[in-house]
Amino acid sequence: MSLAKTIFTKPLKFGALALAAMLASGCSIFGDDELTYKELQPIDATVTASVVWEASVGKGVGEYYSRLNPAVAGDVIVAADRRGVVQAFNRVSGASLWRVDVREMIGADTGGWMMPGDSARIAGGLVANDERVFFGTENGSVMALSMADGSLVWRTEIDGEVLADPAVGEGYLVVNTTAGKLVGLLEESGEQQWTMDTEVPPLSLRGTSAPTISSGGALFGTATGKLTVAVLNNGQQAWVAPLAVPQGATELQRLVDADVQPQVQGNAVYSIAYNGQVAAVELSSGRILWQREYASFNNFDLSITRLFLTDTADTIYALDSNNGVEIWSNSDLTGRQVTGPVRFGNYVVVGDAFGYLHFLNASTGVMAGRLEVGNSVYVSPVVAGDTLYVQLRDGSLLAVRI
Repeated sequence: MSLAKTIFTKPLKFGALALAAMLASGCSIFGDDELTYKELQPIDATVTASVVWEASVGKGVGEYYSRLNPAVAGDVIVAADRRGVVQAFNRVSGASLWRVDVREMIGADTGGWMMPGDSARIAGGLVANDERVFFGTENGSVMALSMADGSLVWRTEIDGEVLADPAVGEGYLVVNTTAGKLVGLLEESGEQQWTMDTEVPPLSLRGTSAPTISSGGALFGTATGKLTVAVLNNGQQAWVAPLAVPQGATELQRLVDADVQPQVQGNAVYSIAYNGQVAAVELSSGRILWQREYASFNNFDLSITRLFLTDTADTIYALDSNNGVEIWSNSDLTGRQVTGPVRFGNYVVVGDAFGYLHFLNASTGVMAGRLEVGNSVYVSPVVAGDTLYVQLRDGSLLAVRI
């Protein structure tokens, strides 16, 4: 069975990305098709995880497609909901530090106790450093808030929806949009410095690649299945590496989006495309070092000599990052709408749409433990020190330790 067909046989009630690709801006990702998925089987648990604190951040993302994730900077974790609430917590204790509603900052209607009011439609982000937290919206706004108190530092309007994390570094904030535009802003003021245009096919998955800033460039994937880099100080394209070649008779079969965030290690940058390949590319030249046939729209984890990924069929893999050789795979979670994996100590952790975190042995891929968290896990957890932070679809923010 082809990968294109595989994604359409996955449960649509929790929103296959190929279906979401055809939906208009902000459409619900829930459908009415019968749910098919693998039931969880008993495991011989070797690890026990527990929630050490829990908080609520607004109304969450609801039924909408989103990659809205929390961000950690020092001892602070910041999270947001789609409507406009942004809140900071002490990441050790969970104590609230500040809470703002960006709709009040931009003069939008926040509604009353009976009416919901406007939505800021926060979708891209969050990213943070010691001074500021940055995010984008489906309305084309990019905002910077003070990490000290949540006050608005600057706001810039750009062309296109922002559905992925911006990248901050080397004095710039770089944003990728659904309009095929990579935009370079000054980190300090939000002033737009340049725009790099990329090709947008007639049909693509709903989502874009979050950029990665490294060595004076902004690396990102395109909707045409390419990995490329823009020079930070002028937005010029330095090189391009193909990750996938469109094939098939229909536009659906020809989907090749490279929607994951590239990862850099040494002089190699790693990326993967839907209906394409995972590849290691030479950072300085764009020369392909190795390629293997895997397909994904979820971010992956790069951990020294291991690359962990979730493919379009919800199978989790570990590859040797030096040559792409497969070390192990686990297909126990087929159809459960699994997130991208993260390395957490000796384990690889994924969440699923049914409200579970799954802990796999990082060396063998064997299921080592699970934790029920009560609501859909729609975005990869965030690791900071000995704690795993998980944002749920209903707006809950959990701190988990083992």
